[in-house]
Amino acid sequence: MDNKQPKENRKTRYTRMVLRESLMELMKTKPISAISIKEICAAADISRSTFYAHYTDQYDLLKKTEEETLVFIEKIHDKYVFNKNDTRGALQMMEEILQHIADNNKSIYVLLSENGDINFQKALFSSMYQKNVLKPLTDKLPDEQTKQYYFMFIVTGTIGLIYHWIKNGMDKPINELAKLIIKITSQIRQ
Repeated sequence: MDNKQPKENRKTRYTRMVLRESLMELMKTKPISAISIKEICAAADISRSTFYAHYTDQYDLLKKTEEETLVFIEKIHDKYVFNKNDTRGALQMMEEILQHIADNNKSIYVLLSENGDINFQKALFSSMYQKNVLKPLTDKLPDEQTKQYYFMFIVTGTIGLIYHWIKNGMDKPINELAKLIIKITSQIRQ
């Protein structure tokens, strides 16, 4: 079916929002492969024809939900320029990312859960490396393979820490968690 892009108005934004929320609610208990469009539409109280006016299938809905998050995170990355000793810039960026995650914690929690897409999880923080945020942490390592291992350790550790933080009701203030993440990743370098 052709994926039409309806004009972005309040009704369209609302429809997309309830479809995303319904998918995230369903993904709390099962993977995307076990979720039907019928279930999403019933949970959102939206007709199938309305669903198809916005998305081709449940995978398209998930992909677009992930893309929105990644685009927002990328915009945050683009605001900062890093050098080897710029922990202040890294801290500010991490605080901004954590604020976005806190503001969208229900969907981020699901996207980072075992029912989420592992490729999304990798993409969420791999752009940090590409933007040279994590590069100073690995630049002194002897070879590319070792750098990749360090990088994956940092990325998966950060994702795990954020997932744990959301799961525990965001029990630590954003600025404290950002400082902790920067401190841990900085210590790995030493």
